[in-house]
Amino acid sequence: MKKVYLLLLLTYGVSNYSQTITKDEIQISIKKAKLVDNVSVVGIRQLKVTSNKLRKVMIKTKIKSKPENKTKLSAFSLVDIKNKIRYRLADYKGYTGVIGYPELIPYRKTELFNKKGKPIQYGIPPFDRTEKDFFNDYDKKGFVNFEVPINFGTAKNPKMSVLYFGETSYKKFTAELFFAILVENTGLNYELYYKDEKIADIKF
Repeated sequence: MKKVYLLLLLTYGVSNYSQTITKDEIQISIKKAKLVDNVSVVGIRQLKVTSNKLRKVMIKTKIKSKPENKTKLSAFSLVDIKNKIRYRLADYKGYTGVIGYPELIPYRKTELFNKKGKPIQYGIPPFDRTEKDFFNDYDKKGFVNFEVPINFGTAKNPKMSVLYFGETSYKKFTAELFFAILVENTGLNYELYYKDEKIADIKF
């Protein structure tokens, strides 16, 4: 599957949508979808879009699942049907009734090393082979996967990795799903997917 990479980061969506129950009995209700500012909020939305070619969007959802089958966040994707692009979830904030401390569970796809050749383990999202990434399990034939590698190093010494998000610890919660979409494709109709199931039509 061909992949498109841009070097930077993330985003928000408009309106009230429907409710879907997936094959594995996860109930997903779409509450809002809108364009949002490209800036980040430290400690909540960890990433920001710094490319003028990308625009940040957010889809706010309510999710219910069974204890034995909690939501796999990396299984969400946003699909641009017209341009045949499938976007990876770029950022996530999850919380229950009272926001408190939001759930932040990003993982790196790539193991990164310091100048001494030792794995970097602190100060950035972890690298953990045991936390499965589901995004590529549900490729769509004829569609390009779009994911944004993030530089955890410097301009002179870049350390690049795509982020993905793990399994939530919540059974019933609010999930704000952020995607970084191409600016030229805003104003189009999109589809939100969980695994290989369409959840809702979305327009930004």
